[in-house]
Amino acid sequence: MASKFVTFRQNPKIEILFGFYGGKLIPTKQDKFKPLEAYEIDDDGNEIELKNFYERKEDKNSIQEMKELVSQYATEAFKEKGIIKKPADVEVVLSFSVLERRYKEVDIDNLTKTILDGLTGVAFEDDAQVSSLIVNKHVHEMKINALFIGVTELTEENKGFGNDIKLFGEVESE
Repeated sequence: MASKFVTFRQNPKIEILFGFYGGKLIPTKQDKFKPLEAYEIDDDGNEIELKNFYERKEDKNSIQEMKELVSQYATEAFKEKGIIKKPADVEVVLSFSVLERRYKEVDIDNLTKTILDGLTGVAFEDDAQVSSLIVNKHVHEMKINALFIGVTELTEENKGFGNDIKLFGEVESE
Protein backbone atom coordinates (compact mmCIF):
# COMPACT_ATOMS: atom_id res chain seq x y z
CA MET A 1 0.00 0.00 0.00
CA ALA A 2 1.34 3.41 -0.96
CA SER A 3 2.10 5.94 1.76
CA LYS A 4 0.01 9.06 1.85
CA PHE A 5 1.69 12.36 2.54
CA VAL A 6 -0.23 15.39 3.73
CA THR A 7 1.08 18.92 3.85
CA PHE A 8 -0.47 21.34 6.30
CA ARG A 9 -0.26 25.10 5.95
CA GLN A 10 -1.24 27.78 8.40
CA ASN A 11 -3.96 30.13 7.25
CA PRO A 12 -2.34 33.56 6.67
CA LYS A 13 -5.14 35.28 8.63
CA ILE A 14 -3.95 33.50 11.79
CA GLU A 15 -0.84 35.05 13.28
CA ILE A 16 -0.02 32.50 16.02
CA LEU A 17 -1.28 28.91 15.83
CA PHE A 18 -0.70 26.17 18.38
CA GLY A 19 -2.49 23.29 20.04
CA PHE A 20 -2.33 19.68 21.09
CA TYR A 21 -3.77 16.27 20.21
CA GLY A 22 -4.77 13.51 22.55
CA GLY A 23 -4.84 13.54 26.28
CA LYS A 24 -7.64 14.51 28.60
CA LEU A 25 -10.89 16.14 27.63
CA ILE A 26 -11.16 19.91 27.92
CA PRO A 27 -12.83 20.50 31.30
CA THR A 28 -15.51 23.12 31.91
CA LYS A 29 -17.10 24.62 34.99
CA GLN A 30 -20.27 22.70 34.18
CA ASP A 31 -18.26 19.49 34.69
CA LYS A 32 -17.99 20.39 38.37
CA PHE A 33 -21.68 19.66 38.96
CA LYS A 34 -23.95 16.67 38.51
CA PRO A 35 -27.75 16.50 38.62
CA LEU A 36 -29.23 15.76 42.02
CA GLU A 37 -32.45 13.86 42.58
CA ALA A 38 -34.53 16.13 44.79
CA TYR A 39 -38.16 15.91 45.86
CA GLU A 40 -40.56 17.95 47.89
CA ILE A 41 -43.72 16.77 49.61
CA ASP A 42 -46.85 18.73 48.78
CA ASP A 43 -49.71 19.40 51.23
CA ASP A 44 -51.35 16.08 50.28
CA GLY A 45 -48.19 14.07 51.00
CA ASN A 46 -47.30 13.52 47.32
CA GLU A 47 -43.68 13.57 46.21
CA ILE A 48 -42.94 16.12 43.50
CA GLU A 49 -39.60 15.87 41.69
CA LEU A 50 -37.69 19.12 41.70
CA LYS A 51 -35.77 20.09 38.58
CA ASN A 52 -32.46 21.96 38.20
CA PHE A 53 -30.83 20.85 41.43
CA TYR A 54 -27.15 20.02 41.26
CA GLU A 55 -24.44 18.91 43.62
CA ARG A 56 -20.76 19.68 43.32
CA LYS A 57 -18.61 16.81 42.10
CA GLU A 58 -15.26 16.13 43.70
CA ASP A 59 -12.94 18.69 42.13
CA LYS A 60 -9.58 17.41 40.98
CA ASN A 61 -8.42 20.85 39.86
CA SER A 62 -8.82 19.78 36.23
CA ILE A 63 -9.92 23.26 35.12
CA GLN A 64 -6.87 24.89 36.71
CA GLU A 65 -4.62 22.21 35.21
CA MET A 66 -6.05 22.88 31.72
CA LYS A 67 -5.59 26.66 32.13
CA GLU A 68 -1.97 26.04 33.11
CA LEU A 69 -1.45 23.69 30.14
CA VAL A 70 -2.86 26.29 27.72
CA SER A 71 -0.68 28.95 29.36
CA GLN A 72 2.41 26.78 28.89
CA TYR A 73 1.69 26.23 25.20
CA ALA A 74 0.85 29.92 24.72
CA THR A 75 4.05 30.99 26.47
CA GLU A 76 6.06 28.94 24.00
CA ALA A 77 4.00 30.10 20.99
CA PHE A 78 4.32 33.78 21.98
CA LYS A 79 8.02 33.60 22.89
CA GLU A 80 9.09 35.69 19.87
CA LYS A 81 6.11 38.03 19.57
CA GLY A 82 5.46 38.60 23.23
CA ILE A 83 2.13 39.37 24.86
CA ILE A 84 -0.35 41.44 22.86
CA LYS A 85 -0.75 44.63 24.87
CA LYS A 86 -3.74 46.92 25.27
CA PRO A 87 -5.31 48.69 23.45
CA ALA A 88 -4.76 46.19 20.60
CA ASP A 89 -7.78 44.09 19.61
CA VAL A 90 -7.39 40.34 19.26
CA GLU A 91 -9.17 37.64 17.32
CA VAL A 92 -9.18 34.14 18.81
CA VAL A 93 -10.11 31.05 16.79
CA LEU A 94 -10.67 27.83 18.75
CA SER A 95 -11.23 24.38 17.27
CA PHE A 96 -12.17 21.65 19.74
CA SER A 97 -12.05 17.98 18.78
CA VAL A 98 -14.04 15.96 21.28
CA LEU A 99 -15.38 12.45 21.65
CA GLU A 100 -18.92 11.87 20.39
CA ARG A 101 -20.49 11.58 23.84
CA ARG A 102 -18.75 14.77 24.96
CA TYR A 103 -19.89 16.55 21.79
CA LYS A 104 -23.52 15.98 22.78
CA GLU A 105 -23.18 16.97 26.44
CA VAL A 106 -20.82 19.97 26.63
CA ASP A 107 -21.72 23.57 25.84
CA ILE A 108 -19.30 25.27 23.48
CA ASP A 109 -19.31 28.51 25.48
CA ASN A 110 -18.13 26.65 28.58
CA LEU A 111 -15.26 25.04 26.66
CA THR A 112 -14.27 28.48 25.42
CA LYS A 113 -14.13 30.15 28.84
CA THR A 114 -11.56 27.71 30.20
CA ILE A 115 -9.25 28.32 27.22
CA LEU A 116 -9.62 32.12 27.23
CA ASP A 117 -8.72 32.12 30.91
CA GLY A 118 -5.55 30.18 30.08
CA LEU A 119 -4.59 32.66 27.33
CA THR A 120 -5.16 35.77 29.44
CA GLY A 121 -1.92 37.22 30.73
CA VAL A 122 0.17 35.15 28.32
CA ALA A 123 -1.14 35.72 24.77
CA PHE A 124 -2.93 38.99 25.56
CA GLU A 125 -3.22 41.16 28.65
CA ASP A 126 -6.97 40.99 29.14
CA ASP A 127 -9.71 38.93 27.53
CA ALA A 128 -11.59 42.21 27.03
CA GLN A 129 -9.18 42.67 24.08
CA VAL A 130 -10.90 39.78 22.27
CA SER A 131 -13.14 41.53 19.75
CA SER A 132 -13.67 38.48 17.55
CA LEU A 133 -14.09 34.92 18.79
CA ILE A 134 -14.67 32.06 16.35
CA VAL A 135 -15.25 28.65 17.91
CA ASN A 136 -16.17 25.21 16.64
CA LYS A 137 -16.42 21.79 18.18
CA HIS A 138 -16.45 18.57 16.23
CA VAL A 139 -15.89 14.85 16.59
CA HIS A 140 -12.45 14.05 15.19
CA GLU A 141 -12.30 11.12 12.78
CA MET A 142 -9.59 9.53 14.95
CA LYS A 143 -11.87 9.79 18.03
CA ILE A 144 -9.42 11.87 20.08
CA ASN A 145 -9.52 15.01 22.14
CA ALA A 146 -7.64 17.90 20.56
CA LEU A 147 -7.50 21.67 20.63
CA PHE A 148 -6.12 24.17 18.14
CA ILE A 149 -5.83 27.82 19.10
CA GLY A 150 -5.28 30.67 16.68
CA VAL A 151 -4.57 34.17 17.98
CA THR A 152 -4.22 37.25 15.79
CA GLU A 153 -3.49 40.82 16.74
CA LEU A 154 -5.94 42.74 14.56
CA THR A 155 -4.33 45.42 12.42
CA GLU A 156 -5.12 47.35 9.26
CA GLU A 157 -3.11 44.73 7.35
CA ASN A 158 -4.68 41.68 9.04
CA LYS A 159 -8.30 42.14 10.06
CA GLY A 160 -8.77 38.43 10.79
CA PHE A 161 -11.73 36.27 9.85
CA GLY A 162 -14.29 38.24 11.84
CA ASN A 163 -13.99 41.14 9.42
CA ASP A 164 -15.39 38.86 6.69
CA ILE A 165 -18.44 37.84 8.72
CA LYS A 166 -21.32 40.18 8.01
CA LEU A 167 -24.88 39.40 9.03
CA PHE A 168 -26.19 42.56 7.44
CA GLY A 169 -24.83 45.58 5.68
CA GLU A 170 -25.60 48.61 3.64
CA VAL A 171 -26.56 48.25 0.01
CA GLU A 172 -26.05 51.11 -2.41
CA SER A 173 -29.35 52.16 -3.87
CA GLU A 174 -29.70 53.20 -7.49
